[in-house]
Amino acid sequence: MNILLILLAKLFGIITSVRNTLFNLGVFKSYSFKIPIICIGNLSAGGTGKTPHTDYITNLLESEYKVAIISRGYKRKNYNFKYVKINDSVSDVGDESIMLKRKNPNCLVAVCGDRVNAIKKIIKEHDEINVILLDDGFQHRWIKAGMNILLTSANNPFYLDNHLPYGTLREKITECKRADKIIITNNLDLSNEKEKNKIIKNITKYSNEKCYFTAVEYLKYKNIFNNDQIKDISEYHVVLVSGIANTDALTTHLKKKTTIVKHFKFKDHHNFSNEDIDDILLYYNSSRKIKRLILTTEKDSIRLFKFEQKFKNTLVYYLPIRIKFQNQLSFDKELKEYVRKNKRNS
Repeated sequence: MNILLILLAKLFGIITSVRNTLFNLGVFKSYSFKIPIICIGNLSAGGTGKTPHTDYITNLLESEYKVAIISRGYKRKNYNFKYVKINDSVSDVGDESIMLKRKNPNCLVAVCGDRVNAIKKIIKEHDEINVILLDDGFQHRWIKAGMNILLTSANNPFYLDNHLPYGTLREKITECKRADKIIITNNLDLSNEKEKNKIIKNITKYSNEKCYFTAVEYLKYKNIFNNDQIKDISEYHVVLVSGIANTDALTTHLKKKTTIVKHFKFKDHHNFSNEDIDDILLYYNSSRKIKRLILTTEKDSIRLFKFEQKFKNTLVYYLPIRIKFQNQLSFDKELKEYVRKNKRNS
């Protein structure tokens, strides 16, 4: 089986390399726009934290600029253009776009499979918008972004990975050279200089761009349905429910805070069914003598919200996160400077 996966990975690598060569030669056209476009993406298929970093950049810019976010809306029922509303369904717009809209209600969020047309539509219909963010757009080379930010996970950096389906890479390692900034995410210990220097040394074999390191900061636990908060869950036993690409950082954090009695682990963007919820509740209700709660991620909470009636009289919380930068002032300054020099005047 491994031999077959390796052969398929080599074929996939050839196909993506030909595609990138056609873009580099101008056979495939990349469109430029007179507005700052910041692309947040990666070389791999998920697990690097694109959406939380998009949220960070949105928060950084929206006090000074009118920001629009464009996402593909992964796993929605179609890929037509749609402006995202807070109460939209996951099947219509995807979970990550709803999460971004809820966290940034004053920001324009749109989903579309054709991001060139999405940008044209936003520019035409919203004169006030003067900067656009592309969530997961590194492979969308039909658009020539003014700034490409490449994310890679510290626990699986792109230089150690392989092409799909043997690994998780969507492009060759050398395509990191298209990035203007590289962020190494999911760092459990930002003070580990030895490990960081090792990562930087390996990345500089392929790119000379500046590297930044980020970690996830966990906030207070929030009830999915009424936003009640819990600061300390040490007295609870936790039934963990997750449908994200990588849970290592989450489980490492939680094991320091509480006892995980069961982990219902699903694939990234899992569409929860009634049967899934019944299984979770069956386990949850089997241990009534223990003080317990169901805990999930912020992204999963978007997809679990529709089961409010099933979760009646059940403690269901999610763990909000935000991104913490090392050398934050430098990153913020460089990003704002790019937007200031290229902003679209409303």
